[in-house]
Amino acid sequence: MLRKLEEVEPLLAERGVIAEWRSETRLVLRGELRFIDGSRLVFLEYLVEHGSVVRRVAYRFHYEDSRGNLVFRYDNAPHHPELPTFPHHKHLGDGRVVEAREPSLPSVIDEIVSMLLGRRG
Repeated sequence: MLRKLEEVEPLLAERGVIAEWRSETRLVLRGELRFIDGSRLVFLEYLVEHGSVVRRVAYRFHYEDSRGNLVFRYDNAPHHPELPTFPHHKHLGDGRVVEAREPSLPSVIDEIVSMLLGRRG
């Protein structure tokens, strides 16, 4: 993740990431990235360690434009069982909810960067 943040540093106006240990095996990673166009990504990942395996049990990647309007949000809240990728899904700015594979923070950042560069070019 840190490598990805360094990679996109020129497109960031602000960044903040907090790691909060809930126990020896449970970590909440949360943060906010504000991009130079005023848009922002707010994210949360809940990680649990089982032996040598770290599993992400919950996540939310919420991206909004400079006016606070939803662009997209990935999450795995279990409220769309009709989707083939349940519980993973993506909320779109037009109100639709669509199937989505489980994303990673770097892949979400790449998606945002593609959108930003597409707007500029």
